[in-house]
Amino acid sequence: MAGDDLTPSQRAAVEHYEGPLLVLAGPGSGKTRVITRRIARLVDRGVSPWEILAITFTNKAAREMAERVERLLPGRRMWVTTFHKFCARLLRERGEAVGLQPNFSIFDTSDQQRLLKQVLHDEDIDATHFPPNKIGWQISQVKNELITPETFKARFEERVGNHMEAVVARVYPKYQQRLIEANAVDFDDLLVHVALLLQEQDDLRAEWDQRFRYILVDEYQDTNRAQYQIVAALSQINANLCATGDPDQSIYGWRGAQIENILRFERDFPSVAVIRLEENFRSTPEILRTADALIAHNKQRKVKVLRTDNPSGPEVELRLFLNGREEAEGIAADIRRQVEDGDRRWSDFAVFYRVNALSRSLETAMARARVPYQVAAGVAFYERSEVKDLIGYLRIIDNHRDRMAFLRVVNTPPRGIGKTTVDKLMKWADSASVPLLDAARCADQIPGLSKRAVTALQQFAGLIDEFAAKSYGPVAETLVEIVSRTRYGHDAALQSEEDLQKKSNVDELISAARHYDEVGGDESSLGGFLETASLAQDLDGIETDLGAVTLMTLHAAKGLEFPCVYIIGVEQNLIPHERSLRNYEPKEIEEERRLLFVGITRAEQHLVMTHTCRRDVHGRELSTIPSDFLNEMPYTNVDCTRGSGSWSPEEESQEVDMDDRLAAPSPKFAALKSILPRLTTGAALEAGTTRPADVPLGFRVGMTVRHPRYGLGTVIEMSDGYARNRTVRVEFTDDGRQESFIASKCPLQPVGLR
Repeated sequence: MAGDDLTPSQRAAVEHYEGPLLVLAGPGSGKTRVITRRIARLVDRGVSPWEILAITFTNKAAREMAERVERLLPGRRMWVTTFHKFCARLLRERGEAVGLQPNFSIFDTSDQQRLLKQVLHDEDIDATHFPPNKIGWQISQVKNELITPETFKARFEERVGNHMEAVVARVYPKYQQRLIEANAVDFDDLLVHVALLLQEQDDLRAEWDQRFRYILVDEYQDTNRAQYQIVAALSQINANLCATGDPDQSIYGWRGAQIENILRFERDFPSVAVIRLEENFRSTPEILRTADALIAHNKQRKVKVLRTDNPSGPEVELRLFLNGREEAEGIAADIRRQVEDGDRRWSDFAVFYRVNALSRSLETAMARARVPYQVAAGVAFYERSEVKDLIGYLRIIDNHRDRMAFLRVVNTPPRGIGKTTVDKLMKWADSASVPLLDAARCADQIPGLSKRAVTALQQFAGLIDEFAAKSYGPVAETLVEIVSRTRYGHDAALQSEEDLQKKSNVDELISAARHYDEVGGDESSLGGFLETASLAQDLDGIETDLGAVTLMTLHAAKGLEFPCVYIIGVEQNLIPHERSLRNYEPKEIEEERRLLFVGITRAEQHLVMTHTCRRDVHGRELSTIPSDFLNEMPYTNVDCTRGSGSWSPEEESQEVDMDDRLAAPSPKFAALKSILPRLTTGAALEAGTTRPADVPLGFRVGMTVRHPRYGLGTVIEMSDGYARNRTVRVEFTDDGRQESFIASKCPLQPVGLR
């Protein structure tokens, strides 16, 4: 295998043979190249491809990795997959140990919430006060900690918990029981079932450990407890675990990822070899300097210094706008100008934001400026109603016990089976402990059903049985048969744009099934197609070379790169998010800093950050506060845009932070200062600044403020004296409590005047 194009550190990682290996890979350092070359090198050394397991987190990353391996090792089949697909495959083999048949269904979030709603109803729990989505999130958190329903219930009974925990303790066991009865799992179960099987069954763990002699895990910093347990269990006999990742890019703590997994790797595997990939092949020195300066303020990390031989580019810019509308219009106009000048293509640009709500003004501005764009992580194809309906048919055909699939399609399209009929059917089926489809077959035995309802239910059951009898051929043929027999989405009378779009989506699903049949060949199956559809991700459909500007959240940007990047809303309560400020948790602040670091390092040639003087927050336009992160990194060329015109006095040549600029303003910043919020924050005073207050009053009666612990409140009283020595009395919105603070010693953040 040729290695002339590898750096010394990359080559060392590729050539490492046996024993644990930790590859600390900075952004843009070629880690995918290292992983794929390492796989090829292992095969060159005589390792069987089937003994190698490569795992990553997204379908997109797994697909790219598999394609690169195929180019290096044509015709060799091996495991290059995601955690969820890997676990699904193992459960198809050994799921009976946890009560699952090989044809189990994978419930998505909407299925989960519908099932939880039924459980809440059965338990006589008010779904208004305890919404299914919140209950589902709590159960997901518990599962990520590998806590079973029985264990959670026992722990709750040993102590006094809150009302939510009490509800979860009641609902979790019933919910899990319903899943098993439906021969189904949710996304968390895919990991949890496998982790617990490996933990409880030594023979099975040893068998799988022997099967996978070499394991390579990409993005190791994003593993949660269940994923960590799976990898650790499979690395006991053969401790040939190669973990590749970067603590500085750990941004999924909110969904269970534990940065500690990579930080303690040397403790878990004392004989580990550690290799740092610090050379960046993506970004300019200016972008890397900004990123390095920012992330250096984190404590939870493994120190490394990003470097590059790439040519220099423009300085990182910070642009100030009057409000969110001006910000969006300014970005759209800037992008259009560069494309019209012939310097760029539409697909060279991406705009990142912390929360989806900020995309609305961007979409409006892009449309007005006639800038083509795509929104990443919008409604995924498999989430569209008509697609979910047809997938529901396939699920009930494949798994007759799938309760949620039955309920979705039993009257879709309408066949005279109303809610009253379905309620009676469910009640009878539950009392008889039979699946709903079996109950429909013998609907004539259910008391209280009309003859018409009995006929409709039995005809539906017969239709599903007919589909099932023909479902052993190509998946596309089964789908075509379903569409033909139900006339779903192909009514000749359809006229509206919405109807035509639905028909188009139905056709696209059939095309996807046909592609699956062609690629899978003899190994394709209905269950395999359903698994592919169930584990599809929003970002699978994002094409970065589509000829459009990409709009996406910072979280969604992970793993991508663009020549030109705009990061908007670099303001307190956005970046960092208000939740992290309210909780005042250093770990959460560090994750927010890592999130901005990820966004910065997606840029190849040009990076622009923006903030505004005022922004709409929950329907009100409030004054903003520049992000504290802006004080931690270098940038230059602050532009001020007001209305449709912009003005640019002499550009600042030196790189200084915002506080220095405002303390000694040039003519340009003197003008900027006139539209910045003229407020002195307790947070700034607490930081020890000696700069006098912008205005003698600082806080004012009637001002809306935020406190990291108590949330939003209103200043109701001020003592006499100068700003830093005044006492501020605040009434807080959540519980009406009143608290007094000394301005120079409190972290109150002014938001605006009522």
